[in-house]
Amino acid sequence: DQVVKPVVSVYPAASRAHLEGKSSLLCLASAMFPPLVQFSWKRRKENGPLEDLPPAEGEQLKFKELGCTAAIRVIDQDALHTYKYSCYVQHEGGTVEAQTEQG
Repeated sequence: DQVVKPVVSVYPAASRAHLEGKSSLLCLASAMFPPLVQFSWKRRKENGPLEDLPPAEGEQLKFKELGCTAAIRVIDQDALHTYKYSCYVQHEGGTVEAQTEQG
């Protein structure tokens, strides 16, 4: 079987965290083969250096029926306006990156 790199997208996700001054980002990896992926996150301020974020106090969810895997990252709402967040998905076929639009 052929190795197919994932298609990666980042979406703002609504959650209860919203009420506590937090936001959630959802990183979705889909259409890949084999379906094993690992997520990591980085962020950067405008014209600033890229910062590695520690492994998420978030969750990784597998949607077998949909053939995709998602990671959720909870961040401070203020940070969403200051930083651009990037989700990196490591896969057998290589690493794919997707980023949020700056708030």
